[in-house]
Amino acid sequence: MPQAKRSPSSTHSARPSGFRVQKLGVRPDERGRITLGDAVQDSEYRVLVNEAGQVLLDPVVTLAVPASEAWIWENPGVRASMGRAMQQAAKGEFESLGSFARFAGGDKS
Repeated sequence: MPQAKRSPSSTHSARPSGFRVQKLGVRPDERGRITLGDAVQDSEYRVLVNEAGQVLLDPVVTLAVPASEAWIWENPGVRASMGRAMQQAAKGEFESLGSFARFAGGDKS
Protein backbone atom coordinates (compact mmCIF):
# COMPACT_ATOMS: atom_id res chain seq x y z
CA MET A 1 0.00 0.00 0.00
CA PRO A 2 1.58 3.37 -1.02
CA GLN A 3 2.20 5.87 1.74
CA ALA A 4 0.46 9.19 1.66
CA LYS A 5 2.68 12.17 0.97
CA ARG A 6 3.24 13.99 4.25
CA SER A 7 3.85 17.68 4.39
CA PRO A 8 6.19 19.15 7.02
CA SER A 9 3.21 20.68 8.82
CA SER A 10 1.44 17.33 9.13
CA THR A 11 4.44 15.83 10.92
CA HIS A 12 4.52 18.71 13.41
CA SER A 13 0.90 19.59 13.95
CA ALA A 14 1.43 21.55 17.17
CA ARG A 15 0.92 25.24 16.57
CA PRO A 16 3.63 27.44 18.11
CA SER A 17 2.30 29.27 21.15
CA GLY A 18 0.88 32.74 20.61
CA PHE A 19 -0.15 32.14 17.00
CA ARG A 20 -3.63 31.87 15.54
CA VAL A 21 -4.73 30.54 12.17
CA GLN A 22 -5.24 33.47 9.80
CA LYS A 23 -5.72 31.60 6.50
CA LEU A 24 -6.12 27.95 5.52
CA GLY A 25 -5.03 26.18 2.36
CA VAL A 26 -2.76 28.88 0.96
CA ARG A 27 -0.73 27.86 -2.11
CA PRO A 28 2.11 29.75 -3.75
CA ASP A 29 1.64 31.00 -7.31
CA GLU A 30 3.91 29.98 -10.18
CA ARG A 31 6.61 32.37 -8.92
CA GLY A 32 6.50 31.06 -5.34
CA ARG A 33 4.55 33.99 -3.92
CA ILE A 34 1.85 33.75 -1.28
CA THR A 35 -0.58 36.61 -0.80
CA LEU A 36 -1.34 37.38 2.81
CA GLY A 37 -3.90 40.15 2.42
CA ASP A 38 -4.90 41.75 5.68
CA ALA A 39 -2.93 39.17 7.70
CA VAL A 40 0.05 41.54 7.61
CA GLN A 41 0.44 45.27 7.82
CA ASP A 42 2.33 47.60 5.51
CA SER A 43 5.72 46.81 6.99
CA GLU A 44 8.98 45.03 6.31
CA TYR A 45 9.53 41.48 7.53
CA ARG A 46 12.34 39.06 8.20
CA VAL A 47 11.38 35.56 7.01
CA LEU A 48 12.32 32.66 9.31
CA VAL A 49 11.85 28.99 8.41
CA ASN A 50 12.28 26.19 10.95
CA GLU A 51 13.20 22.54 10.37
CA ALA A 52 9.51 21.60 10.07
CA GLY A 53 9.11 24.05 7.17
CA GLN A 54 7.02 26.50 9.20
CA VAL A 55 7.42 30.10 8.09
CA LEU A 56 7.41 33.00 10.52
CA LEU A 57 7.22 36.62 9.39
CA ASP A 58 9.00 38.78 11.97
CA PRO A 59 8.37 42.54 11.61
CA VAL A 60 11.60 44.55 11.43
CA VAL A 61 12.49 48.21 11.56
CA THR A 62 14.86 49.39 8.87
CA LEU A 63 17.23 52.12 9.95
CA ALA A 64 19.00 54.42 7.52
CA VAL A 65 22.69 53.65 7.95
CA PRO A 66 25.27 55.28 5.69
CA ALA A 67 27.02 52.69 3.51
CA SER A 68 30.38 53.84 4.90
CA GLU A 69 29.22 52.86 8.42
CA ALA A 70 27.44 49.59 7.56
CA TRP A 71 30.52 47.54 8.47
CA ILE A 72 30.01 48.50 12.12
CA TRP A 73 26.50 47.02 12.15
CA GLU A 74 27.52 43.94 10.17
CA ASN A 75 30.35 43.03 12.58
CA PRO A 76 29.13 41.84 16.02
CA GLY A 77 32.58 42.31 17.61
CA VAL A 78 32.87 45.92 16.47
CA ARG A 79 29.26 46.59 17.49
CA ALA A 80 29.94 45.21 20.99
CA SER A 81 33.10 47.32 21.26
CA MET A 82 31.17 50.44 20.23
CA GLY A 83 28.51 49.63 22.83
CA ARG A 84 31.15 49.38 25.56
CA ALA A 85 32.72 52.66 24.42
CA MET A 86 29.34 54.42 24.56
CA GLN A 87 28.72 53.08 28.09
CA GLN A 88 32.16 54.23 29.22
CA ALA A 89 31.61 57.68 27.73
CA ALA A 90 28.21 57.97 29.43
CA LYS A 91 29.89 57.20 32.78
CA GLY A 92 32.64 59.75 32.12
CA GLU A 93 35.26 57.00 31.85
CA PHE A 94 37.36 58.60 29.12
CA GLU A 95 40.38 60.81 28.67
CA SER A 96 40.29 63.77 26.31
CA LEU A 97 43.07 63.69 23.74
CA GLY A 98 42.26 67.17 22.44
CA SER A 99 41.25 68.16 18.97
CA PHE A 100 41.91 65.90 16.00
CA ALA A 101 41.19 68.71 13.52
CA ARG A 102 44.82 68.82 12.35
CA PHE A 103 44.41 65.29 11.00
CA ALA A 104 41.36 66.37 9.00
CA GLY A 105 43.26 69.10 7.17
CA GLY A 106 42.53 72.05 9.46
CA ASP A 107 44.88 72.89 12.36
CA LYS A 108 42.62 73.90 15.27
CA SER A 109 44.66 72.59 18.23
